[in-house]
Amino acid sequence: MTIDMFNKLTGHETLHPQICMIDLSKTNLSEDIRIMCDFYGLLYYNSPKQSKVSEKEWLRLIYPGEVIEIPSKQYRHADYYSGVLFHPDLLCDTSLENRIETYPKRCRCRGALTEHEQQIITDNLREIGEELHHAIDRYSASIIASHIELLLNYCVRFCSQ
Repeated sequence: MTIDMFNKLTGHETLHPQICMIDLSKTNLSEDIRIMCDFYGLLYYNSPKQSKVSEKEWLRLIYPGEVIEIPSKQYRHADYYSGVLFHPDLLCDTSLENRIETYPKRCRCRGALTEHEQQIITDNLREIGEELHHAIDRYSASIIASHIELLLNYCVRFCSQ
């Protein structure tokens, strides 16, 4: 599953061949998707309607070769289901290329994030999205990788608390 294939499957526009921002809360999938991906990703789920605090929101870091499941609209319990997916080639010649393997392979945070932590996640995702709308140039990958690295560092911080 490539970034472009994922975008086509979920109805997102491909702005860059090696990275995409996802907002699956607006996607009307008619059936569940279960795919093995050849990219990294960070998914953020937020559902303020859940009754149990421990199930309100969570973060998940995805590595190439992992299977991700995206429920169809009728089975989706999260109101905000977003994140960033990026191909390993995006990291070439960036500081994150050598550090990506140091992040926990099973980085999953379950539990309530503070309002401030939620804002940090959404602000970082917004920054990545804004860079994707800039014309691709020789600085694009480095800037995007820096934003992703910052986002991953915050996620590790939030998950280890």
